[in-house]
Amino acid sequence: MNVQSRELTVTYKIVPPPSTVAPQSLSQETTHRFTVEGQPEDSKGDSELKYYALLRSSIAEARIKLGEELTAWRDAVGNAELVKEKSVKAEVEDEEEENAEE
Repeated sequence: MNVQSRELTVTYKIVPPPSTVAPQSLSQETTHRFTVEGQPEDSKGDSELKYYALLRSSIAEARIKLGEELTAWRDAVGNAELVKEKSVKAEVEDEEEENAEE
């Protein structure tokens, strides 16, 4: 019998502005693995419900972990992204004005 590992894998890569000081405990490229505890039995029914309950638990754990890390990155980036967003909005507004004139 071949038993497969059941896990949820999440990978992300952060590309912050060059002026960003990275949080010490975090890496710009990270992979997390969250084990889906327990093994569903071969029979249908309750075992499937149990598996999905265990999967939801692993997803909740992943959301908490990623939320903490991405919040730390957001705090590290601070207002540096605002400059980037303003220039993108200005370009879009310029394009809209050009299209309106045509």
